[in-house]
Amino acid sequence: MTKIIFALLLLTGTTLRGNPKIYLIRHAAVDLKKPGWGTSKKTMEYKETYNVAGIKAFDPDKVLRRIKNHESLDTVFCSPQSRALKTGEILFGQHAVLKADSVLTELDYPVIPVPVLQFPVKGWLFVSRISWMAGINPGEKNGYRERLKELNVFTDELVKFALQNDLAVVVAHGVLNRELIRILKVRGWKYCRKGKEGLGNLSVNCLEKF
Repeated sequence: MTKIIFALLLLTGTTLRGNPKIYLIRHAAVDLKKPGWGTSKKTMEYKETYNVAGIKAFDPDKVLRRIKNHESLDTVFCSPQSRALKTGEILFGQHAVLKADSVLTELDYPVIPVPVLQFPVKGWLFVSRISWMAGINPGEKNGYRERLKELNVFTDELVKFALQNDLAVVVAHGVLNRELIRILKVRGWKYCRKGKEGLGNLSVNCLEKF
């Protein structure tokens, strides 16, 4: 009887470990002073500096404890940006390959060019991102809709990997992880029990397929 049950589980793609899970991790905090107030030009400069800055030290065990069966991973999906790659290396570098994918680069948007006006840099970034998502501030790179199409295609690969391996992990960025969560929820994935952690640095959001 046991052999029959096991054979049925293999045929249906069901495993004994439970529901397949996808963990989305945001990179560690960037080692950079808060920007304060400034012009749009200062905001552009801050954005450029942020993209190449290092990360602050952190305890990897505190993150790994929130990922069940992380020892079984041999592949981790990761943004190619340095802050995400470094975070992934510290967390998984000893036993997993980091599969960097440009699709996981943070959603990049141009800063609205308004000369002279002083405003909190975080405010500049927020308004610039919202206007980019609305199509008002398109810039020269891929727009918001194009990035969503790319993320939907990537999600096909991510889900396939999770279903085959019972577990998938992504190390990326706050806004990008938010979009991945939204796409996964549309596809029927739901937060694991105690799996919702927001989008702060080193947050670990867990979604599973029932």
